[in-house]
Amino acid sequence: MLTSTFFKTIKYTAIAMAVLMLAGIATVMFLSRNTNEDITGIVAPALLITILSGATAFVASVLERRAKKTRLI
Repeated sequence: MLTSTFFKTIKYTAIAMAVLMLAGIATVMFLSRNTNEDITGIVAPALLITILSGATAFVASVLERRAKKTRLI
């Protein structure tokens, strides 16, 4: 039972983090649309964090399914 809660918490936290980072990227791009500033330094790390959060959510989901399949939960 504890394993199920652990994997679900990790999965939902990673998804929430990815969504918040995407919202932040969209906000930065919207706010800097008419300026001539380079936003690559802000957007590139944010995209990296978003991709890593998605990968973390995927791994947690796979591990949760495997734990359910082997009846550890």
